[in-house]
Amino acid sequence: MKNFFRKFSDSLDAYIETKQFRWFRRLIIALGFTVTGCVCFLAGFFLNRSDNMIYQSNINAMTRTIEADPAEAAGEQSGESAAPAVTEETAATTAVTTTQAPKETLSRELLDSYIYEDLKFQPYTYRYSNTAAFHNRTTIEDFGVPLTKKSFTISYEGIITAGFDSEDIIVDNDDDNYIIRITFPEAYIISHEIDEDSFELENVQDNFFNPITDYDLTSTCEGQNGRMEEQAIAGGLYGSLYRMAENSITEYLNRDSIIGAKYRIEFIRPEEPYVMM
Repeated sequence: MKNFFRKFSDSLDAYIETKQFRWFRRLIIALGFTVTGCVCFLAGFFLNRSDNMIYQSNINAMTRTIEADPAEAAGEQSGESAAPAVTEETAATTAVTTTQAPKETLSRELLDSYIYEDLKFQPYTYRYSNTAAFHNRTTIEDFGVPLTKKSFTISYEGIITAGFDSEDIIVDNDDDNYIIRITFPEAYIISHEIDEDSFELENVQDNFFNPITDYDLTSTCEGQNGRMEEQAIAGGLYGSLYRMAENSITEYLNRDSIIGAKYRIEFIRPEEPYVMM
């Protein structure tokens, strides 16, 4: 009998040392944790359910009480949460005086200094190209003298500069609606120059007795000035001038903390002239 137990013990020890037993032991431990977790979950579920049922039953009981005797229920509730009576002394102690904060507006003197002193408005320069033809002959009492005819075609560039009088700008600030209105004066052409370095002649017919002179070139170009100015105005010369001024004013005024945060800037331009081409 002892030999049997000894052999059984030796066999059991040998089996315990095998890899199969170690895997079986891990499986038993995992099953133990799983069963324990399921038991805890079921216990918590039923306990919470019973608590909720008790709470719901208390709510239903209170509802039935209120429906049965509303006056008594209201009296009980008011007795539990009764507020202390407010006396004149208490009201005087707890009263809070509220005053409206002063409206933050822009100083008119500061706004005028921005427009009339700080800002320097630049004129707008418009550059164009043009071609003109010239024909001439010496005449005596409306009779064309032979061998005196001259002609040419000239291509050149011109520069038209437009501006306005900044001191005539009208500034109006509406502090109630936080609006600044800028009204521009009439624009006008400051100068019109011909770039003589850009002269290019074509179809030249010169004559020994009536040669082409520098005056012929410049006078031909200057004779086109009126037409070129009308084309420039019709093409938006004054509009570009006002747009450049508006961008300068907006950028500069928005640097002020009050204007940048509260005010809207509006611009009013004069009616641009209509030019018949």
